[in-house]
Amino acid sequence: MTEQLNWDHTMIDVTDLQRAIDYFNSKGFDFRPGGHHKYWGTKNALDYFGLNYIELLTVADPTQARAFPYENNSGIYDAVRDYFAGIQRFATIAIRTTDIEATHRRLAAQGIDVGEITGGKRVDPTGKLIQWQIFYVNDKLAAGLPSPFFIQWGENDADRKVTLKKQGLIHSHSAGEIYVEQGIFKVTDPQKAASQLAAMLQTTAQQQGQNYYINISGKQLVFVPGADNRLVELIFAGAKHPEKLQLGEIKFDLRATSPNAF
Repeated sequence: MTEQLNWDHTMIDVTDLQRAIDYFNSKGFDFRPGGHHKYWGTKNALDYFGLNYIELLTVADPTQARAFPYENNSGIYDAVRDYFAGIQRFATIAIRTTDIEATHRRLAAQGIDVGEITGGKRVDPTGKLIQWQIFYVNDKLAAGLPSPFFIQWGENDADRKVTLKKQGLIHSHSAGEIYVEQGIFKVTDPQKAASQLAAMLQTTAQQQGQNYYINISGKQLVFVPGADNRLVELIFAGAKHPEKLQLGEIKFDLRATSPNAF
């Protein structure tokens, strides 16, 4: 199978899950409890915009959350450390692949320190078992920018969309027909970081002024100059009323029209 890559979801670290749910839902989102990850000692809440979704992640079991290593768990490990430091911010993004073994082999051949492919699972609030395969990247990108991680779900995209619609998880939002269109990364070397990530995604970065853009599944990852060396903002299209939201260091920019540069 030829691997196909899509921006699957964005992981956000929060210190108080219910408070984060309440804040964003008061602004027209629909975050719902997703379930617990027993191995990591974490729990989450999810909001879907088609198959692309946002995950709010926090610690549920502090003892377990302190126990697992960085290797093979880099994204979750960093999120847990944010929790204990009292930091609320974007963690990283997940890239969905149709052939996780091919993706893993390709990145390893590029000299990237990839963790092992492991099986993941959680039980959602309805009792349904959700399963996936996943691997994390132990390397960071330029200037310490967290790498994405890679995931393959137990269902193909078409079947999964049907399942999520039946569960009422894919639907309209009171904020409008909103969807994530851009992720904004502030980095000290936009060209290098964008080029590294583009190579991982089998594409190229396009330059516009000082900024670099990676197009992926109709969306954009945008690299702009800044000292954060992280994802700092999500830009949405389709909002009924433009609004900027912020919780800790987490920024959402809701716009009525598409911001795409290309």
